[in-house]
Amino acid sequence: MTDTTLGMGADIRLGAHRVTRRFGSLVANDAIEFQARRGTIHAIVGGNGAGKSTLMRILQGMDRPDDGVVIVDNLPAVFLGPADAFDRGIGMVHQEFMLVPGLTLLENLILAKEPSLSLGRIDRQTALAEARQLERLAGVTVDWDAPEEEAPVHVRQIVEILRLLYRGADVLILDEPTAVLAPAQVRELIALLKKLRDEGRTILFISHKLDEVLSLADDVTVIRSGKVVASMPAAQADKAKLTELMIGEILSRPTAREGTSGKAVLELAGISAASGRGTAGLDGLDLTVHAGEIVGIAGVAGNGQDELAAVVTGLRKARAGRVTIEGIDITHMPLMHRRAHGLAYLSPDRAAEGLCLSASITDNAIAGHHRRAQFSSSGILRRRQIASHVEALLDRFAVKRTSSNLPAASLSGGNQQRVAVARELDGAPKIMLACQPTRGVDIRGIAFIHQCLLDFRDKGGAVLLISEELDELITLSDRIVVLYGGRQTGEVSRGSARIEEIGRMMLGGADA
Repeated sequence: MTDTTLGMGADIRLGAHRVTRRFGSLVANDAIEFQARRGTIHAIVGGNGAGKSTLMRILQGMDRPDDGVVIVDNLPAVFLGPADAFDRGIGMVHQEFMLVPGLTLLENLILAKEPSLSLGRIDRQTALAEARQLERLAGVTVDWDAPEEEAPVHVRQIVEILRLLYRGADVLILDEPTAVLAPAQVRELIALLKKLRDEGRTILFISHKLDEVLSLADDVTVIRSGKVVASMPAAQADKAKLTELMIGEILSRPTAREGTSGKAVLELAGISAASGRGTAGLDGLDLTVHAGEIVGIAGVAGNGQDELAAVVTGLRKARAGRVTIEGIDITHMPLMHRRAHGLAYLSPDRAAEGLCLSASITDNAIAGHHRRAQFSSSGILRRRQIASHVEALLDRFAVKRTSSNLPAASLSGGNQQRVAVARELDGAPKIMLACQPTRGVDIRGIAFIHQCLLDFRDKGGAVLLISEELDELITLSDRIVVLYGGRQTGEVSRGSARIEEIGRMMLGGADA
């Protein structure tokens, strides 16, 4: 079901013709055909491991295809590196911002292309005038004197885009640009992208948020297993159709239902904690999670979510307040002891913290549980029993692997996350702290993990869910608590949770 007629006869600003990229036996891109028309927004969608990142690296000049060619302005092009692509007007805003802490927003804007006076001095007046001109062009307002680390997330996102415009780019590749934004900020970004498109720029929009794709894009290309399976005008697509194309089948999504709240499991009373920068990360937070409920935490990134997770796990000391599990004070306990009292923890960073990618899948699946009597005797691991238990566990959580003795790095990102979820739910914990549980996971994996959390709750487990995905919070949570500046600005319950209301509270508006 491949429609390759999208760009026929069109003015192609950037594209690919039969682009193939291999990594050993893995074909990451398989004869990719893709055309982004000049002055349009073209969305690229696909599951985890579909080949989107490899294609973007090739289009940006960071990698070269084994076969096929990149198309620039209707002609074949060869990039020797990112600078070569940028010379052709192609720039990328990465999901992880590339701005430099310690510099002002203006200094970040002009970095490596500073207007200068005599003796190499920076011409700040000219730089500021050019920054103001970009502001007017984009229809935004920026405090250029603000240090990078003090700027709100959505402002940093805008500066990343303006930085590319300042350097002369007219093709913008945006990788998951709305991942950490509140709804009002998403609307602001979408308005900016449409304005830039209307001025003749070409935008590649990589996202898994299909509602945003359909509201923003002119054209959509779907990639699955390294191949383009469809390209079409966005007006001819809908969410169900794109989802089916992305995964190759009709997806049955879990039906969220209301939980039955029981006794208090996790309680935080008057918790204050410093952020990594020494400012107030949490400020007198009170929070209770009961058995049989999922409590979601919403907020724009940097408003206390990381500090909340760190205090619950003991990875950061609270300045004030008390943390208990079923009435037992765990405020000063290390994570190992908290686990013994029933805490499970799904880290937001599986690669650096949630898993040891160089260790075997089996070792990762029992990490933290290896002291159980069934797994060890007198400090010696019982490998046969471990292998039998792990195989059954991984089968139950549908982890695709060729051998459980291979390193966890051999798994796809989605299967790595399944290993982490399986391990944390193994042993019937009392409270699951799930931080960004579906980050970097494809649509099928998201549905599976959501079902796991709902099943755990329905069996009487308590879940504290910290997520940047509002749809995820609304789908799963029995209650949503909103944080702004380390304080609770409101709470909404299942059935009354509206994105607009939550978005207002995420930006500091009090609960009505």
